[in-house]
Formats: sequence, structure tokens, C-alpha cells
Amino acid sequence: MTFLRLEASRLSWRLVLAGLAVLVTSSTLAQGLDPSICASNYHHPILGSKYASSTCPLPIDEESAIDTGTWAPWKRRPYCVEPLLEAPGPEFCVYTFEPFRGDQAISVVTTPALAASMVDALDDSIISPKLRNHSSNFFPAGKEGPAYAVEDVPGKGKGLVAQRRIRKWDVVLVDYPVILAHLDVFDMVGPDTRQEILEQALHQLPEKQQEELLSLAHSHGGEPIEDIMRTNIFGVELGFEIPHLGLMPIGSRINHDCGPSVFWRYSVRTLAVEVIAMRDIEAGEEITQSYVPLGLSYEDRKEDLKTWGFTCKCSLCTASKGKRTLSDRHRERLQEIYHGLNEGAIGKANLTADMVENLTDKMEALVREEKLEAQLLVYYGVVARAYMRVGELAAARKYVDLCEELWVRYAGEEQDYLAGMHQLRHELSEREKAAGS
Repeated sequence: MTFLRLEASRLSWRLVLAGLAVLVTSSTLAQGLDPSICASNYHHPILGSKYASSTCPLPIDEESAIDTGTWAPWKRRPYCVEPLLEAPGPEFCVYTFEPFRGDQAISVVTTPALAASMVDALDDSIISPKLRNHSSNFFPAGKEGPAYAVEDVPGKGKGLVAQRRIRKWDVVLVDYPVILAHLDVFDMVGPDTRQEILEQALHQLPEKQQEELLSLAHSHGGEPIEDIMRTNIFGVELGFEIPHLGLMPIGSRINHDCGPSVFWRYSVRTLAVEVIAMRDIEAGEEITQSYVPLGLSYEDRKEDLKTWGFTCKCSLCTASKGKRTLSDRHRERLQEIYHGLNEGAIGKANLTADMVENLTDKMEALVREEKLEAQLLVYYGVVARAYMRVGELAAARKYVDLCEELWVRYAGEEQDYLAGMHQLRHELSEREKAAGS
């Protein structure tokens, strides 16, 4: 299973929502992080910031560990490598922590400052009871077993199959990374050195976890651990939204479908990945995610999936040419509606309230037809702003509320990227104050 290209990983669940990702340049990735500020300081949950931390431990690298003779909280002394001469930047080190999330371990390949910033996230006590007691995780399970099983899936190798009916919005799986690797390791470190540091990260894990990772799918060829990383990566962040590649023992086995049944939700604060049902999933049905953004045309999906070296055989891609063409037209029309509403929202098009309502009705109908409900998170925001622009504040509030409801559904109550939602609320508040004065 392959998940995500990391050129745009600010939202780890970006594949659900085409167009929401924020690109992070390589120069930004190479910048240092102030070690006096923990990762949790940058992110505040929608229901408060009670988990915020004030300081982080000092960064530890191989040299400082040798000088001081200590490298706590890490299990082993960091092993560090320098980037290529033509790509100056911070050194990358392997840090291994154990026990992590029960009886597991985690290896992190990152910069010393980022490793220091994530120390709070290693503490098992920060995991909420809801996640701690979920039947799929590594803590002692409850009475009910996992809702899935890893099984052979025809034409796909291993995959996850539902063992009972799973309802929409249920948490199917809670998973945690076993290896995290800074994205720049794959661009700024030579191939031999990169292979060396990735193997070090693997070999510092318990033998059972090594075996689990080595059993994951291969697709690119070359050295096993890098091939497995590139085939099964999941986009996550450390510190101040710095992209990393995460390897999950179970989540990495979820296969692709252009009409997925689940999406991912990731927490920088806890490193937890929740896999959430986007719709009802029946017992015996394969659990799938989309490796490409939702809403793409057939040709665009096919082109994007070349990255993973397979041709999609889902029902949407194997439909008749006529049905695929109709679907593509619907998706193109959705983009046109979004553009029209956005132009009206920013004052570049003269829309009336009736026009906004008509476009919104058409958009919602096409979303239902194409089963792209996840994209309503994007559309409802622009609908709200379009209604604000024409002075229909009651309608605007309706869509702000719908947008926020979806933010919490898809991103979680502790989601880290709510500035856009807060801004939308602020804009509505200012409009209402002006109307009332």
C-alpha cells in the first residue's frame, strides 16, 4: 500500500480535500527550529489549549551525547549524518524511544531541534481514554476486537477487510508511526548514507516490529527499507508543520480506491493516526482510502497513480467510457461552481442571493452524485463568504455552522489547522456587527 507524496503534507488528510494543502518549500524545511518552543505550543485544540507545553529539552546530537554521556529520553545514543555539501542544512540523527504506546518502540530520523520538540508527544499519558481504549491500538484491548483484519485481497496483496459493520464517522483504527523520517532526508542526504541511517532506524527497533515492517509491500526496487518507506509512507508533521514520512504497521496496509471508505486524521501532539469511516462499511468489505485528491478526472487520477506503479481497477475507473465521461463533466462543473462562488465572494463577479442559492443547490446535487461529500468542507466555506458578500447573513451563518461541523468531523476537536475556520467566523461576526450598527 502506498499513501502520499509529501510535496504537500500540511494536512495529513489532504487526499480527502483537493486544493486545501499548503506547500512547504525545501528552504523552509531546512530551517532550524527554536528548541525553547515545543511542537505543542504551535497547535491549539478547538476546545482549548490545556495540553500546551512551555519548554522543550535541549537538542541532543551524537557529539553532545558523547560529551555528556547521556541522551535521555532516547533509548540509544543518537546516530547522526551530515547532508550533502551542495545541500547545506542541519544534520539528521536517528532517535529511538521505548516503550512507546504500550510495548512498542519508535525510531525518528530528524534534526536534533525537532527531536527535542517532540519529546512531550512520546508520553503515553497524553493519549485520551477514547484512543487508549480503542480496540485496534497497542494498549490492552477492550472486550471487542478490531473491526478489521489483514487479509489477502485479489490483485492487491494484503489489505484491511471489515469484520463487522462499521458506521459512518466510526474510528476504524488508531495507529502510531514506527518510523518517522524528515522529508529532507530523501533529498539532502546521499543514497548510501540515506540507506545507512534508515537501516539504523530499523535495526534499533525490537525484532518483532522489524519483521512487521519488512513484511510490508515493496514497489520501487532497490534497498528494502527505503523501498518500503517509499511504498508505504504517510505524511505527518513534527515541530512547526515540518513534513516527515511516517510508516504505520497497520494503516500502511490500507489499499487505494477512487471512492474510498475511510480518511485519516493525524495529531502532532500525540502522533496518533485515526482512520475514520467516511460512510457505512459492510462486514466483508475491503477498507480503502484514496491515494490521490478526491474530485480529480479519470485521466488526472490515472496520471497521479503512476507514482505507485499500478492501474486502478475500482468501480469508477472501470466504468464504461460514457459513465467516466459523465463523471468527469460533473467534476469539471463542480470546479466551475466553486470558481464562480469564489469570484462572487471576493467581489470579482456580481452574484445575487438567488444566484448563490442556485449555484449552491447545483453543487450539493453534484457532490451527492459523485459521492464527494468530503469536499463540502471546502465548498461550504466559499458559499458562506458568497452569502456574506450579498448581505444574506442568516444564510451565511448556516453555512459557517455547516463548515465548522465538518471541520470537527474531518479534523477532530484537537485539530491543528483551524485558523481558516476562526477567520471565517471572524468575518461573519464583523459583518453582523456592521449590519446591526
